[in-house]
Amino acid sequence: MCGIAGYISRDDSPIAREPIERMVTALKHRGPDAQTVHLDGQVGLGHARLSIIDLAGGHQPLFNEDHSIAVVCNGEIYNYRELTKTLVSAGHQFRTGSDCEVLTHLWEESGPKMLDQLRGMFAFILYDRRQGIVFGARDRFGQKPLFYYEGPNHIAFASEIKGLLVLPEVSRDLDPLGLDQFLFHQFIPQPRTLFAGVKKLAAGCCFEIKLLPTVEKSSVAQTPQQSSNGTVHETRANGAMNLIKKSDPHSGRASFVIRRYWSPSFAPDETLSTSDHLAHVESGLIDAVESHMVADVPVGVFLSGGIDSSLITALAVRFNPEPLQTFSISFPGSEHDEAPFARSVAASLGTNHREFPFEPGDMRDVLTSAATLFDQPLADMAVLPLMALSQAASEYVKVVLTGDGGDELFAGYRKYKRMASIPGRFQWLSRISTQLFPVHQLAACRPDPTGLRKIQTRLAMAIAPQCRSEYQRQSWEGWERFSLYQPGFAQTVVDRFESRNSSDDSVEHTLSPLNEALKRDQGTVLADRLLLKGDYATMAYGLESRAPLLDHQLAQIAGALPLHLKATPKTTKVALREIAKRYLPDEIINRRKKGFSMPIDRWFRTDLKSWVRSCLIDDSTSLPRYFQRSAVERLLSEHAAGKNHSARIHSLLTFELWCRAYATP
Repeated sequence: MCGIAGYISRDDSPIAREPIERMVTALKHRGPDAQTVHLDGQVGLGHARLSIIDLAGGHQPLFNEDHSIAVVCNGEIYNYRELTKTLVSAGHQFRTGSDCEVLTHLWEESGPKMLDQLRGMFAFILYDRRQGIVFGARDRFGQKPLFYYEGPNHIAFASEIKGLLVLPEVSRDLDPLGLDQFLFHQFIPQPRTLFAGVKKLAAGCCFEIKLLPTVEKSSVAQTPQQSSNGTVHETRANGAMNLIKKSDPHSGRASFVIRRYWSPSFAPDETLSTSDHLAHVESGLIDAVESHMVADVPVGVFLSGGIDSSLITALAVRFNPEPLQTFSISFPGSEHDEAPFARSVAASLGTNHREFPFEPGDMRDVLTSAATLFDQPLADMAVLPLMALSQAASEYVKVVLTGDGGDELFAGYRKYKRMASIPGRFQWLSRISTQLFPVHQLAACRPDPTGLRKIQTRLAMAIAPQCRSEYQRQSWEGWERFSLYQPGFAQTVVDRFESRNSSDDSVEHTLSPLNEALKRDQGTVLADRLLLKGDYATMAYGLESRAPLLDHQLAQIAGALPLHLKATPKTTKVALREIAKRYLPDEIINRRKKGFSMPIDRWFRTDLKSWVRSCLIDDSTSLPRYFQRSAVERLLSEHAAGKNHSARIHSLLTFELWCRAYATP
């Protein structure tokens, strides 16, 4: 687990040390154990390491036998032992025990098709000097982030945007459409970010850069120096997929192509009995948890007391020789507090459990820290307690398992019950309604003087509940954003909203409403909200988070479940609940889902009221540039009077604090 960076020349000019060194330094919090820089002609690679596997010998970049292939990787390859055994049998020689070394040898054997063999969470950049190719990829669900900048002279990559912003050619200019999407979704869907010149590599995608020919290089490269004091060290070497993006606008420049190599599948298998399906799910769960326990450092679990994290804990106990360490956050005196449930699970499973309280007084400091940490704003309220929990847990372990992905793979949200209740003979009406009321039109920034758009939106939600996977009613709707924006800014985004289309709409429209919604939720919502939140919040404190429920082999098993084992009109997460009954107390299985939440609406009216007003009005930097004061004043007044605008206030507050940290003055 770490931070990675890449800096590639689009002509034949060599990469200097200083730019890539600055990129690595900006990512040092992700990898406090060691930082290295590797230079090889047109390519610079950087790595900031958090040691998890092969603590002594796993320094990156990692190489093949003759050092003609180098790789930097962020993440874990869980099946590296099996892959290593196969590659050794084929004649490959390994120099380290690092899981990521398999990438160099797999590339020699299979090229881009190597991705089909990987089981893990990863973002990597690989350079093949002999072929003049830079190749990289992001894992299937997007557990590990990777951002890029494409300019006329260079292409750059980094695990976080702040690793790109240190480059002088990367502008901090705001992307207006990115802001408009953020206020609607509360996150920014891939591939956009809030910076006009920075993009996200989408989950399940890979890229290939074909370098221009240059003078012949030596086949000998130096191995990286190991860092003993945390400083950056340099090494220098001498001398069938869906096309997402193909870019070569500059004649005589290196080409840059992005392709999708994987999408989740939904093919309900009606030939198997219910007991067979449940057996497959249980064995898949056990196998996923066991594979995710591989580490040379202590592993713990974030235990919320819900089904997902509780089931992960029950299975992880089997594979931990010592009492498993579990961690939870509490909200003392609040109805949102789920700590008692976590306590109950920990007691029944015999874990070494620690609980950390989160008070309203903590929120101001954590929210301010989050604005600097998250170099693209994310208005997910769970970010704040998750950061506090990550900081506390990092004192005890370096790796934690989470229950992330259980709702999206096994249908855990209440909206899925509504989709399951649509009779088969009326599903055509639901599908037509999504075409009659496309989300990009319903959500577009434009006025609604007659209220017709609001009526259309509510009608679409009622007739086609799968639209809820795209349309977030708790955020700023289109007509609300039009009234919020300064008139000049509103004209830059009016009627230009982009919907979060899936990778293959032709396949999606043949699915049932329930599977269609699951496919959308397993796309950008999962990668750009839930997983980005988990990655940044944990890596800020040198902590690696792993999500066994997002194992792609388990995802295939979930995709094959019949609809009645996913959700019914009365029950969510049917299959997972049945499995959980074999491991967990009834009170955990049958309780109503709350989610990872806190009483932020009340805090905005009481403890944090004056601070929020100061941020959004009195001392605001974003207000004069983007928003109308009267609209923000009205929002705060209505919330103080009892109307719950906490989500909208939180979005504005997150953006304001982000502007202070990152926006161009």
